[in-house]
Amino acid sequence: MPERTSQVVRMGQLKGAKIKIKEVKNDGLHEYVAIVNRGTVTQPMSGWVLASLRGQAFYPFADDLILEPEMIVKIQSGQLEPKAAQAEQGALKKLLWTIGQVWNNHSDTAILFDANGVEVDRLSYPYERVMGSSANRRKILIAGDGGFEIVNDSMSRSKKVTRK
Repeated sequence: MPERTSQVVRMGQLKGAKIKIKEVKNDGLHEYVAIVNRGTVTQPMSGWVLASLRGQAFYPFADDLILEPEMIVKIQSGQLEPKAAQAEQGALKKLLWTIGQVWNNHSDTAILFDANGVEVDRLSYPYERVMGSSANRRKILIAGDGGFEIVNDSMSRSKKVTRK
């Protein structure tokens, strides 16, 4: 009998899942982004990426992360919060991105991309503001040999057309 091997499946947002960026916290040295599944279906996060629009920093989710309904995952960067401040309710999973600072102290936009590079959600802080004419356009994430690149949705379509 041949040996069976497992294979990672990467996909976009499933029907019934509703993955949202709940919060971006940038409190000096303590930073995190909270992501929640507000849907009724479990969502595999393999191939998904969290990005800082202003800083062009990227966090690819682990292949084994599965976001169940009402589950919250916090992606931490900077210095970790003291243990006393970490007591929280609900289904919560914490992931460490880096001990370096990722989020701009004045303003930034967190963007969540699915495994196909399609923007699923975004959240700007401290408030929604326009940072240029293309700031509010839907974004696409392109993965290449040199890493990731964020482009406007219309740009990625025109690139595809010109490659023919």
